[in-house]
Amino acid sequence: MKYLLAGAVALAVHAPAIAGTSSSIPGNCGTIIVPTGIGIGVGADITNFNPLLTNSLYNAEASSLMFQPLLWISGATLQIDWSRSIASSVTTPDQGTSFDVKMRPWVWSDGVPVTSADVAYTWHLIQAFGATYAGYGGGGMPDIIKQLQIIGPEEFRVVLKRQVNPQWFIMNGLSQLSPLPEHVWKHFTSDEIYQHQSDVKFFQVVDGPLKPLALHVGQDLIMVPNQKWPFAKLNFDRFIFKFVDTDGQTVQQFEDGELDMINIPFGLWNAVQHVPGAYMVRLPMPLDYNDLLLNFRNPKVAFFRDVRVRQAMEDAIDQQEMIQLIDHGVGAEHWGPVPTQPPTFLTPAMQAGHYPVSYDPAHARQLLEQAGYSPGADGIMQKDGKKLEFTYLDTTGSVLLQQITLMTQAYLRRIGIDMRVREMEFNQVMALLNDPHADWEATGLGGGVGDYPTGELSFKTGSFENSGGYSDPTMDKLIDESTNQPGLSGLYAYETYASAQQPVLFMEREGVAMLAHNRIKGAAGFVDQLYNYYPEKLYCEAPQGKTAR
Repeated sequence: MKYLLAGAVALAVHAPAIAGTSSSIPGNCGTIIVPTGIGIGVGADITNFNPLLTNSLYNAEASSLMFQPLLWISGATLQIDWSRSIASSVTTPDQGTSFDVKMRPWVWSDGVPVTSADVAYTWHLIQAFGATYAGYGGGGMPDIIKQLQIIGPEEFRVVLKRQVNPQWFIMNGLSQLSPLPEHVWKHFTSDEIYQHQSDVKFFQVVDGPLKPLALHVGQDLIMVPNQKWPFAKLNFDRFIFKFVDTDGQTVQQFEDGELDMINIPFGLWNAVQHVPGAYMVRLPMPLDYNDLLLNFRNPKVAFFRDVRVRQAMEDAIDQQEMIQLIDHGVGAEHWGPVPTQPPTFLTPAMQAGHYPVSYDPAHARQLLEQAGYSPGADGIMQKDGKKLEFTYLDTTGSVLLQQITLMTQAYLRRIGIDMRVREMEFNQVMALLNDPHADWEATGLGGGVGDYPTGELSFKTGSFENSGGYSDPTMDKLIDESTNQPGLSGLYAYETYASAQQPVLFMEREGVAMLAHNRIKGAAGFVDQLYNYYPEKLYCEAPQGKTAR
């Protein structure tokens, strides 16, 4: 998924009451209120609960709490956590053409068992949604599957059209087949399901830890525990995602007692260091990167199609300086599509810090000169009377994102590229990115990677998340080889080429820290590097006089 991110630190407070008094059960927190993006980054409104249609992280974080995954990929280990997965085992008897899956006993919130028929129903819906499916292209889905066979209530087989890298398909393809409630949704057409994607009443049958109680547009999403969730007991009565527009409002609402946990922006880092009654938790580096997304379809910025221009732009950006000045020294450089921490999937050369691109502004200017550009009277590079200039859409509300934008603008100006800035709401930017005919020129997003970090979802021609329309036959070939060949050699070739190509400008990623009020325990275990939420980790030691909010 593509999504906006920013440095985040979470802080819990005791907020105004909804119901008056909390539960008398020791350990119950009553109501916990957080902004969207808690433990991750800048938030945005939640507008969609359907896991097959979520096009932003903020929608995905809500749906992930409602629907238990077939395969739970741990962000800490990048391995399957079988204890949290509905699948109990996956085997491939022919080394990558067919996959046999056994399921553990699990139930929907209405008491109906989760079965292989629910998995088959998910597969049929993915086929029906086609290119509107949010995971289209990832893991080869949906075209790679030849047949899904139900063997029994808790067992099924997936047969592919060709032999592939088993690890890649299990983690990026098979993992998409999380069950959906066939016994409820079968009464609706795919068009009707699409229309109900933000309808709370439609999503009352779930198999994850939470289910939606109310969605107040532009305000909040209220969720309550699924009492039949078989994994663990939750230690709160309500969990609320509140939609907050700006960093300043988030901090102010915390101070006013309107929130339980907040993300503290790096831009306000010093201002919240000594809030009484709170503790800080630093999280491991997330498995993603920031990026500058380019619109290759827009003829006004056709110069983006020249790899020398893209390399020059990347070479101009001092990522280490950004980490020191903006991220308070907590961050990681990214020059390619595979996160550096942990270095599990990095090439040996990249593990040693050697990339096809790096911070080198002198080399950046040489690349532009090789591409036929020369400085004009105002210092902006030009060729054939056309300047190297473009408009960048910056999302509103985040001090950190504004600082990143200003520094990027200054770096590019030094090598003769003029980046103009226009502010826009996050959901407006997402609407433009979902329209292949929109005339935007550039914007900033967080680049997510698959659990197995191949590029078929982001950089392959025509893939769902390839919003900028990047297309390169060599990239397509290398992506295919990385998914078809066992082992890491194909993946290494892809990531080396992607670093040289810069289909987006790969940018530094700020670290994440959370600040939690002393009454809230377990914050350190609430979110992992892949943005999986663990709501059962949150608890309170003693009853509160009032519930939060």
